[in-house]
Amino acid sequence: MEVKHSLRFLKHRFFYIALIVVNAFLVYGIRYRRYFERTAASQWARHKANREIVAQARGVDAVLTLGSLQENPTDGKDGVRHAIVIDHVNLLSKKIPDFGIPFPEREVSASWNEFERRALHSQDRIFVLSNFVKGSIVDDYGIDPEKVTVIGAGPNLDVDSKRDGITKDFNGRNILFVGLDPVRKGLPLLLKAFESVVKVFPDAHLNVVGVEGQNRQGVTYHGRLHGDALKRMFYESQVFAMPSLREPFGIVFLEAMWSQNVCIGTNAFTMPEIIEHGVTGYVVNPQDEVELADRLVTLFSNPDQLKQMAEEGYRKAQSKWSWDVSARIVGESLFPGVERPAVDLISESPPAETSQSR
Repeated sequence: MEVKHSLRFLKHRFFYIALIVVNAFLVYGIRYRRYFERTAASQWARHKANREIVAQARGVDAVLTLGSLQENPTDGKDGVRHAIVIDHVNLLSKKIPDFGIPFPEREVSASWNEFERRALHSQDRIFVLSNFVKGSIVDDYGIDPEKVTVIGAGPNLDVDSKRDGITKDFNGRNILFVGLDPVRKGLPLLLKAFESVVKVFPDAHLNVVGVEGQNRQGVTYHGRLHGDALKRMFYESQVFAMPSLREPFGIVFLEAMWSQNVCIGTNAFTMPEIIEHGVTGYVVNPQDEVELADRLVTLFSNPDQLKQMAEEGYRKAQSKWSWDVSARIVGESLFPGVERPAVDLISESPPAETSQSR
């Protein structure tokens, strides 16, 4: 279905932009650029635009907004339900440990939290990627748990090692890291742990994607990679390690599982929901380089175990971690009892995160 933006709204866009800038400056001062979208003016403008888009729509049963928290724009339009898909909320960021790395989400104005509460209560349905986020929505915002449905996620990179005929060499000792924010994603910890690994296995190799750096023995920096080049990194690795300190979800772990990599993350945020400890990989304590190194050495010491865990991860990815599964859950939740329900989609942002984002 094609939905056109309202010209009546867009012709006033410069007024709304100016209002948002002023609002952000008054609330956040010199940090205003970082928080343009965390203002009442921004949400008012977005709600106004989306309300007019929905008003123009014909034959729509549901409006599903991806990755953007906003108040219900249907205005009681007969029979039209509104739902959102989100992977995080601000109060969750404010109450979790920062592990010595302050998260900018903590600076968000308390007025934004009140907006989040109001927006969440206005929804007909709320879809989240994890139980970790659902718990915060229910406990911190007072939302009825029956209104919140966990849908999981799938890979954003088109990876499937068996479909692509990849034969994995589980005698190899290649570790892959993918991420744009090296400190938050735990790269310094991984580099320290890797120093211990190469003392046991001098042929071990660490490929770092998403970050520029100086190559050294056993460590290669590739910068940003996309498409086939990134797929090749996943397919040539046996272990994917990202000991992240803050991870709203972690779709990159799903891409690793679809590529038959054993995953190592931390026991924080949603990672324990994705990585089944001791079965599809390991979750280690944040900032514990000794435990991380021990897990890597254990995997490389036993290729049969490495293969078994990688194949179990692939099976879990097939049965649970795919967008087809997520879409089915969304459809069944919005249209219970309807066989193969279809949802007309109005969206202003892409789902969740990409491999090298966030």
